Amino acid sequence: MSPPAVRPVAPSLSGARVLVTGGLGFIGSTVVHRLAASGADVTVVDALVPEHGGDRRNLDDLSPDSRVDVLVADIGDPAVADALVGTDVVLNVAGQMSHLASMQDPLRDLDLNVRAHVQFLEMVRAHAPTATVVLTSTRQVYGRPSYLPVDEDHPTIPVDVNGIDKLACERFHLLYGSRYDLRAVVLRLTNVYGPRQHLERDGIGFLPVFVRRALLGEEIVLFGDGSQQRDCVHVDDVVDAMLLAADAPEASGEIFNLGHPDLLSLSTIARLTQAAAGRGGAIRCVPWPEELVPIDIGSFQGDFSKAKRLLGWAPRISFADGIRSTIGHYVDRSWSPSST
Repeated sequence: MSPPAVRPVAPSLSGARVLVTGGLGFIGSTVVHRLAASGADVTVVDALVPEHGGDRRNLDDLSPDSRVDVLVADIGDPAVADALVGTDVVLNVAGQMSHLASMQDPLRDLDLNVRAHVQFLEMVRAHAPTATVVLTSTRQVYGRPSYLPVDEDHPTIPVDVNGIDKLACERFHLLYGSRYDLRAVVLRLTNVYGPRQHLERDGIGFLPVFVRRALLGEEIVLFGDGSQQRDCVHVDDVVDAMLLAADAPEASGEIFNLGHPDLLSLSTIARLTQAAAGRGGAIRCVPWPEELVPIDIGSFQGDFSKAKRLLGWAPRISFADGIRSTIGHYVDRSWSPSST
């Protein structure tokens, strides 16, 4: 699709001090690359929780002159306080995202997605009170949509523990924004894909599973009849939105959906992914697993008109183009599943 007539990505962040939580993961490392290329001073905080997909290799190809420091710690660790001093922008990407894992161990999800973030916010208000904080949240806070596309006024009725905890995390960020005059912005993401996404572990989204199986020439298994629909946003488009939100004073205290105008069935997404990999593989539909039925939300599409209006953001990358570049990223790296 053609690039929309929106304002370009945020002005240069050269010289800005930015802290990125979850910065060794998929979305976090992508924004670190963008910031480093702009000349920003970046501090990465990542606990490297094994099942969350953080990987030091995600920053291996940074330019040698990049100003990036890495602190391996939980975001609630007191050691993070020193890293926050003098910070201009906080991009808060850390968190647990598995819906099924949240149901299996709800207290751990609460600990990772709420308690740790409140501890972090306490440190932000004490040590970086003038910083802009951009939180990446999830469409899962809406639960099962009553209409499509879903706008920010849609009721928030999560169907799993993860959705409830993510919603609570949002509310804490906005509360700290209003109570302590922090500039806090919430971005609710739909299905995100792209380079550096963790492929080896199930349970963190269907797209990395599709990519892994396509790279290996294996069949892709769909739950149900494959007609369920999703909008998918490339990680580069998500990073654009994060930087725009950090740069826009009018975004403070606001919630924005990040969606895509293309609503594709899961079977179409699977076929396009296999075509990009060029390694064959069948597509098979199976009944929904019993443990997933209660937390499935059905079809989803996010209405991003508010982000377009206030941030000048709209997705620029079609799924067909984005999945081709994503597959190329893994094919070119020896540590990807394509080489196993």
